[in-house]
Amino acid sequence: MPTMKTISRSGMPISSCKIWALPVLAALALPAQAVDFTLSGFGTAGYAQSDQSASYQRFINDNGTFKRDSILGAQLDARFSPEWGATVQAKLAPSDHSDSDLRTSLSWAFVSWRPSDDWLIRAGKIRLPLMLNTENNDVGATFDFARLPQEVYSISPTTDVLGVSISKTWMIDSYEWVLEGYSGEEKTYQRYSVRAAQPDGTGPGSLYTPFRMHSSGLVLTIRDVSNTFRVGVHEVVASRIGELSHAEIPLVQQGGLQYFDLRVGRRVSRLFIPVFTLGGTVSLPENVRMTAEYARVRVNSASEGLSRWGAYLAIDKRIGDWKPYIYYARMRSTGKALDLYQAIEASSKNPSLPAPLASFQTFNADLVSGYDQWTSALGTSYRLSPVSLLKAEYAHTRTGVVSSFVDAPTGGDSGNRRINVFSLSYSFTF
Repeated sequence: MPTMKTISRSGMPISSCKIWALPVLAALALPAQAVDFTLSGFGTAGYAQSDQSASYQRFINDNGTFKRDSILGAQLDARFSPEWGATVQAKLAPSDHSDSDLRTSLSWAFVSWRPSDDWLIRAGKIRLPLMLNTENNDVGATFDFARLPQEVYSISPTTDVLGVSISKTWMIDSYEWVLEGYSGEEKTYQRYSVRAAQPDGTGPGSLYTPFRMHSSGLVLTIRDVSNTFRVGVHEVVASRIGELSHAEIPLVQQGGLQYFDLRVGRRVSRLFIPVFTLGGTVSLPENVRMTAEYARVRVNSASEGLSRWGAYLAIDKRIGDWKPYIYYARMRSTGKALDLYQAIEASSKNPSLPAPLASFQTFNADLVSGYDQWTSALGTSYRLSPVSLLKAEYAHTRTGVVSSFVDAPTGGDSGNRRINVFSLSYSFTF
């Protein structure tokens, strides 16, 4: 994703929620007839604590937090006829552009039209068919992990768009084949954790850069009663809101000094970001299930550390109402991006650089947004009822060169860390 020097610190209300609801209001204007309404809700009360003072995944540290996993939502479904329907889903969760605020937002607000049993068209605010649990990732009662592996589920620039989705379904033998194409646009934010303050007041701390994202993709899902497979090809076009995007962090020489300088690098109006996703879940004997997912993204910008791949392998086993699981996840930026981060970090420690310029090198290094980490997790879910789950998990994360999931303190770094996270949560639907 693009980066720049001037970045918004605080959240602001998003009035476009009214725009997202327009397709639903249009459906309500259809000829008067009996309408079936269904109201449902979901939520998770989740607590997480690590053994580190540095925050991980924005909120998790040794003080403990409910902010990382807690969420509350409601969904209204309207059925106007066998062909026409509408769905609105709203949620209350930590803001996507502030570390301190809660935010109410719409995940879904679309009209659906099913002209026949094998065609489905949706228009409005839709969630993208990325990973196996992307569309339901807010509803913790629908999966057994305490939290979905972030090495994979964080890889997409956005998960919601205001647009159109068209899907076609075939039945081949006992398998259902669904081919879905979509296209849409959304405003989103890229978060940076920077360790150094700049003369203009930028940093240290969390900085959020707003983008306009246009995403299109084609996804094939194959499933039967016990197994699911999915492959997707997506392209995101990203534009920095209000200014051009930095495309590089060049090495410059001036006044006998050599250093990296984001300010003089090439800028572009748009970035083209290809995303590839692959996943599957397979049922094995003795109530054992194996799940694996992989995602890859390429970002040609100053934040080239966002060019990365992520994957995980999980195995779970149902034992009555219990479902213990174990998974291993890995995420890594390209070698070129990690080399750039290390070169800028080394430049920040050059004793010949004056202090302000050395501090600026640290700022440049953080904007690379590199990732190099792996996580092993052991957990279990316990089904209290058909609509509620209690979950517990222990996860051990190691970072290599750098991990932008870790908010490194001033004077420190995010590499070569060992982070143990304990999580307990209660998820429900109604």
